Amino acid sequence: MPAKKISWTFSSFISLSHHDLYQLLKLRQDVFIIEQNCIYPDIDNLDQFSHHLLGFNNKLLVAYLRLVPPGKKFNKPSVGRVIIAKNERKKGLGDELVRMGLQKAKELYGNQDINVEAQAHLQEFYYRIGFRKISDSYDVDGILHIKMVLNHS
Repeated sequence: MPAKKISWTFSSFISLSHHDLYQLLKLRQDVFIIEQNCIYPDIDNLDQFSHHLLGFNNKLLVAYLRLVPPGKKFNKPSVGRVIIAKNERKKGLGDELVRMGLQKAKELYGNQDINVEAQAHLQEFYYRIGFRKISDSYDVDGILHIKMVLNHS
């Protein structure tokens, strides 16, 4: 379990405050672009259709994921942009974040299967949660990824 109490917010894009939107874009930039040294189009025209789960520690965003509806990225709903701030990792927060995201996905989309396009080195993390690999590794912007699915049927 996380050492600190995290307050969770789940929002549609239109319901995000300007401050929360800024924080989530900054966290995504800090991790996916700067830390991973990967230049890629993070702002991909999916955010405005998605729902966003934000985890705050004293008003600072430390955990984030987005739920993309079916038909926008994949035929099935998907979990993506899963991030834990660097100083909050290895505390169990990732498991809590993804499980909460899956709970929200079930509320929104029922018992549909859920996809994730995961960085390949995170396969075991997603496997523990119940996802299964459905593709070979492939390159996305210089980082190996795999497609995984969580079956509800």
